[in-house]
Amino acid sequence: MLVMLPGILFSQVTASEHYRKALDHSKAGDPVKALEEVNQCLLLKADFDSALFLRANLECAKGEFRAAIKDLDKVVKLNRSYFDAWYYRGWARAQIQDYPGSIKDLSRAIELNGSYAKAWYNRALAKAFLEEYADAISDLNKAIELNPAYIQAWYSRGYWKDLSGDYNGAIIDYQKVVELDPKNREVFIAMATAKYLKGDHQGACTDINTAIDLGSSLAQELKDKFCK
Repeated sequence: MLVMLPGILFSQVTASEHYRKALDHSKAGDPVKALEEVNQCLLLKADFDSALFLRANLECAKGEFRAAIKDLDKVVKLNRSYFDAWYYRGWARAQIQDYPGSIKDLSRAIELNGSYAKAWYNRALAKAFLEEYADAISDLNKAIELNPAYIQAWYSRGYWKDLSGDYNGAIIDYQKVVELDPKNREVFIAMATAKYLKGDHQGACTDINTAIDLGSSLAQELKDKFCK
């Protein structure tokens, strides 16, 4: 006996099938087919929050941040506790230079899950673009506390300490980056700059030579200029 599903239930089941296929295509590295399937899903069920979130991710991958933000707007209206949607909308807002909006969204994400180091790191970036360096460093302190091996957080904290004139603090953070990534030639240049600004020209030239050994052409230019 053939049992006919009610129209609404049939649409929900079909939408879920399109969503599953979209996930499979996305995981397989085929964003075009993933987008086709998720669009079909949302035609059948426009309030499918996970599908909206997936489409936003696919749009971000294409650099279509404003479209992604519109989809994430819908997600957070449907589910105020959707951590990933707040986090990714905050990240996407930063890509279009809406730093106040980014900070607001990332703050909400942190309220929902304060143990996610990347949320603290990205909020720090947004604050730094607004030249709120002290607050940015405070957020990086938390990111590093949560993930002591977070190279980007150590490097960024060193950089903003450098900009703030705390050369000794910057050097300590850069040295931590070296400990975690000994072949990072950019950090040797940054560390050399901080040492030079604090008056340690010999130490700066030592770091510049290390960066040269690691293949940095910029370091060679700096050596020709500052280490004669």
